[in-house]
Amino acid sequence: MCRGVAGITRWLVCGVVLLQATMAFGQTGGLYFAENGGPSNGTAQAGSAAIASDAETAWLNPAGMTRLERPEAMLTLMPFGIQTEFDSSSKTNLMGGDGGDQGSWAPAGAIYAAVPVHDRVALGFSITSPGGAILDPDDDWVGRTWMTEVELLMINLEPSIGFRINDQWSIGAGLDVQYVTFEQKLRTPIRGNRVKIDGDSWDVGFSFSALWEASETTRIGARYRSEVDHSLSGDLTVNAGEPSISTSFTMPQSVTVSLYEQFTETVAGMADFGWTDWSAYDRNVISFDDNDATVELPRGFRDTWTASVGVHIRPAEDWLVMLGTGYVSSPVRDTRRTPDLPVDQQVRGSIGLDYSCGENWRFGGNYTFAWLGENKIDQSGPLNRRLVGDYEAFAHVIGLYGSYKF
Repeated sequence: MCRGVAGITRWLVCGVVLLQATMAFGQTGGLYFAENGGPSNGTAQAGSAAIASDAETAWLNPAGMTRLERPEAMLTLMPFGIQTEFDSSSKTNLMGGDGGDQGSWAPAGAIYAAVPVHDRVALGFSITSPGGAILDPDDDWVGRTWMTEVELLMINLEPSIGFRINDQWSIGAGLDVQYVTFEQKLRTPIRGNRVKIDGDSWDVGFSFSALWEASETTRIGARYRSEVDHSLSGDLTVNAGEPSISTSFTMPQSVTVSLYEQFTETVAGMADFGWTDWSAYDRNVISFDDNDATVELPRGFRDTWTASVGVHIRPAEDWLVMLGTGYVSSPVRDTRRTPDLPVDQQVRGSIGLDYSCGENWRFGGNYTFAWLGENKIDQSGPLNRRLVGDYEAFAHVIGLYGSYKF
């Protein structure tokens, strides 16, 4: 088995790291997916850590929960679809087609709760899905030795607390408990054997946040999320054999700074600026548990920067219109991009509509369209096989939410 595995190592390793394939189109330019279906989707996350006006702040900035006067719960639903098609270049010397539309629609959503328990203290809880998708190219796809099908689910549970220091300053913290499960299928490059890789992981991180209410119309928020070091274990199935494998990867630390400014009674503006430490993700190491063999796959990621701006317009007392646009830099150079992780720069535009029904109920919806870059690929494999081309990729994200104040 070890000799068989060694013969296809370079290609299997690309498959093992399916987390990179399925979450390739996250907001931060790597593996995270910032959208969760809530009101912040309506402004492309602009002002995410500074708006602090509902239960969603339990996740976006726990410090902002100190601004809430009543307990509130929010449920969101977020069907999203990724449309991605590979255009193979004439320089490709592999047999096969372009794979058709490799993306699909998948469900997501979130639950938020925020409860003021004291003049200075508020408690919160959130269940979010920071990433996840399904990729399913046609069987004759030219890149089938990287993957033929991938499925991934990530769930994040975060209890949080906010504390008001004085009239202007509040701080917050949260504990992130993440679960990841995955499955990926591919073909070996020589005999075309079917290979399946699966595994799961529980790991923990944390967040710190702060909110400065500079005036009645101006708020500045900041959020720090720590690394989450996932240790994945599962099985690699090649025909009848099932050796156990393990690997690890780090969801990197990130910093976000947000601004909210109320210009008039009916118009407010907001902005977000962020940094994610993707340069920490420089390689994957795969271990075969039945022996001491390891395989290393270089990644060479670099840090990403995000920026977004948005506006709230209130045409009537109970109605709110939201608009926003955002940009994310590419986490990888064109020469280092691989078919299992076709991430690039991103540009997105969002629109949302919100309606308050009396003093307790609130409902809303939003839509985000994201252009996911050119995703140029030029990679070589065993036997001088070369895959050259680019992905044309877009994402459609629909958010629906409702909240209730107790």
